[in-house]
Amino acid sequence: MSAPTVAGVPAALIEACRVAGLSATGARLLREFATSVYHLPREGVVVRLSEAGAVGKYDRLVTSLKVTRWLADQGFPATEPVDVRQPLAVDGALATFWHYEEHAGPPPDPAPLGLMLRRLHALPPVPFDLPTYDPFGTIRRAIAASRAIDEEEREWLTERCSALSDAYYERLEFALPYGLVHGDAHRGNLLRTPEGLLLCDWDSVSAGPREIDLVPTMVGVRFGLTEAQRDGFVEAYGYDVRNWPGYGVLRDTREMQTLTAVLRNAHRDPGTRAELRFRLASLRAGDDRTWHAF
Repeated sequence: MSAPTVAGVPAALIEACRVAGLSATGARLLREFATSVYHLPREGVVVRLSEAGAVGKYDRLVTSLKVTRWLADQGFPATEPVDVRQPLAVDGALATFWHYEEHAGPPPDPAPLGLMLRRLHALPPVPFDLPTYDPFGTIRRAIAASRAIDEEEREWLTERCSALSDAYYERLEFALPYGLVHGDAHRGNLLRTPEGLLLCDWDSVSAGPREIDLVPTMVGVRFGLTEAQRDGFVEAYGYDVRNWPGYGVLRDTREMQTLTAVLRNAHRDPGTRAELRFRLASLRAGDDRTWHAF
C-alpha cells in the first residue's frame, strides 16, 4: 500500500470509496499496524485496508464477511459489514467496509470476553465451509520477508516455528470440540459501545480447536494482564486451558504469532524495531518479562 496520498489519505482508500459509492471526505486514520483502519465520518463506516499481496488474504476477508453476516442473523454481538460489494482490490490493497462503532471507556476486562467466546462456541455449525485454522503460515511468511532481522535471527525463528509446528500437528490431543473459532480473540478486539460489547477483527476466523480462542488471554500476561483478570476469564468461559497438557505449545505459538506485524513493520518504524529487539531477546532468553502492546 505504497500508493501516493491525497491530503494524507491513501489513494487506495479514495478509490475504494469511489467504487463502493461512499464519501472519503474527512477520512480519519484510527489505526495503522497490520491493517490500516479509517473512519468515514460522513458515512458512519470503517474501512480496513490490507496488503493485497498477502497469501490467502482475499479468501480470508471473504470468509470474515460471510461469518459476520451469519453471526448477525444469530444475534451474536459482532461488528457488521456494510451492504456493499466487497472486498475490493484497489491500488495494491484489499478494502472491506464495516459499520462504525465508537469505543468508549477503558479496555474491557477479559471476563466478558470469556462469556462471549462461550456463546460463540455454543452456536450451531456454520452452514458453509470454513478454512482450517493455520497457526504458522502467517508468522512463517513474516519471518521470511522481514527486513528487520539478520539471517541468524531468521534461522532461529524458523527453527522455533518448525519445532512448535511438529508439536502442534503430531502431539497435541485437544480436549474441547472442533468448530468455529475467532482466531485472534483478545480483549483488544472488544469494542465497548452504548449498546454493549462487540467482538471485532474477524480476519482470522476459521475452523479449529476451541483452545485456540482461549490462549490469547492467558498469554495476555505478557502485556500486563493480572492473574485475577485471567482467572476471571477462565471462570466466565468455564474451562481453564492452562490445565490442559498442550497449553505450553499453544502459549509459545501465540507468542510467536504476536511477532507477525512487528516483523513486517520494524524496518520502517524505530519504536516497532525496538519492540522487536526486546521481544526477540525475551524469547531467546526464555524469560517472562512484560512486552509492550501496540
